[in-house]
Amino acid sequence: MDLHQLQVIYQAEEDRLLFRASFKSDSGLHELRAWLTRRLLTVLWPAIRNALETQVKLDKPQAAHASADIVGMEHQVSVEHIRDSGSFNNAYEADITDYPLGETPLLITTVNFSQLPDEPIRINMTPANGTGFEVAFTLVVLHGLCSLLKDAVNTAEWDLVLEMPGEAKDNTGPRVFN
Repeated sequence: MDLHQLQVIYQAEEDRLLFRASFKSDSGLHELRAWLTRRLLTVLWPAIRNALETQVKLDKPQAAHASADIVGMEHQVSVEHIRDSGSFNNAYEADITDYPLGETPLLITTVNFSQLPDEPIRINMTPANGTGFEVAFTLVVLHGLCSLLKDAVNTAEWDLVLEMPGEAKDNTGPRVFN
């Protein structure tokens, strides 16, 4: 199955992020659902950043010294590419034909990463009990997920700052021009 769409939205009544991933096959669309808590995100975000930097070191060992800068540039380019293609504006397709792990989202408690040179980054999401799932993310798609997570966390007002390397920080102080 091929990854088709991702969605991350804040559900206020649960105070959690709902992660949805749909996969396309000849038999239709299949969807995996998971709850991501604030607590999990405080572990997941640094792990994603670390995985992106590690991938630079695996794919481009000669540039390992600049991995944080490269991740920041790749993030900007990837998000611009996704925006320019209109993918962020597409509605999430609701004609799901199958929920392999059920329609009720799994409450994810553990995430593990698997990485090899020139391969997608694999993230395994596991609940406390039962079976989890693994998704393989190309770098562009993982940067897109980062953007979705940042937007959802802003909506949630969790007071978490999710930054990529090289991103300009907001200067909330007074600005003066002489």
